[in-house]
Amino acid sequence: MNVFLQTPIPEGLTAEKSLNLVELLMKGGWVMYPLFALSVLVIIIAIERMLYFGKQGVSNTSGFQEFLENMTHGNHEQAMHVCEENNSAWARIFQFATLRNKSADEKEKLQEAAANVEVTRLEKRLNVLSMIASIAPLLGFIGTIAGVIVIFFDISTTTDISIGTISEGLYQKMISSATGLVVGILAYLSHHLLQNGVDKFVAQIEEFDLQLKANTNRE
Repeated sequence: MNVFLQTPIPEGLTAEKSLNLVELLMKGGWVMYPLFALSVLVIIIAIERMLYFGKQGVSNTSGFQEFLENMTHGNHEQAMHVCEENNSAWARIFQFATLRNKSADEKEKLQEAAANVEVTRLEKRLNVLSMIASIAPLLGFIGTIAGVIVIFFDISTTTDISIGTISEGLYQKMISSATGLVVGILAYLSHHLLQNGVDKFVAQIEEFDLQLKANTNRE
């Protein structure tokens, strides 16, 4: 009754194979080296950007409340002092609101220019993450196609064709595609999260500007 369960394993074959992750990745071919380099680059950029966001106090609003209070009471010099001490992204933007020798329009233009500079600094290297998110999967696919071409070339030059040989070669070459997708997803998520942080910063600056206009008479 249990013929299939009792069928002996042919001589020379083992019941199972153990897969070592490092050895498996190395079987993906030459394309694994640039993919590994891209993955390291993604991690470095993501960590550096997160540290920069934290250093610039993008989500820190405590200093602005002190600045706003001084501006509300007309203490422009003290408000400027708060900006100089804080030295964060919002402080470098709103320091121009404390200038007494500028008109309201001039202050507004200076703040807009400063805001553009800060946003550009925050978005630095995000385009690299976006590029890697697009390139990595394609690079992995190229590695797979190149490997498949080699497999079929070997088949055409030999009479010893077996399913085991073909399937082993295919699974090895599919590793590059899988790795490319993983690197691409990692780059995409990093870009999305960091860009979301930039968008929150822009919304925060707009909210700060509304509070400043609502609490002060800007001449």
